[in-house]
Amino acid sequence: MNHALNDNPAAPGTACGRLARLVRLGVFACALAATGAGALAQDQDRNRRSDDAQARERYEMQAQRDARAFEVREQGRRNAEVQQDTVREERPRGRLSPDERRDLRRQIKEGADLYPSSRRR
Repeated sequence: MNHALNDNPAAPGTACGRLARLVRLGVFACALAATGAGALAQDQDRNRRSDDAQARERYEMQAQRDARAFEVREQGRRNAEVQQDTVREERPRGRLSPDERRDLRRQIKEGADLYPSSRRR
């Protein structure tokens, strides 16, 4: 018999066929891994940038809140100082008005401490 005209390729069970299939699968696996690694690196970089942006935004919001709170405290302090100054300026020197005398009598009857404690020397 003449085997020279046989068009059948090597049998699948032969060593040469198995090696070729293994090489093809290896190349395919490497290409797939490289594509996945590239996509994963891009995704991590994108997440890192968004995390940095969120942290920067939180920091800026906190700084704005702190600045506003400082301004509110300062405004309250200034208002209290102005109010104390006006009370000191409004109080007349000399005789008490009838309302002030009445309040003073009521405080005396209640036993309120009318004068602050003086410092001991």
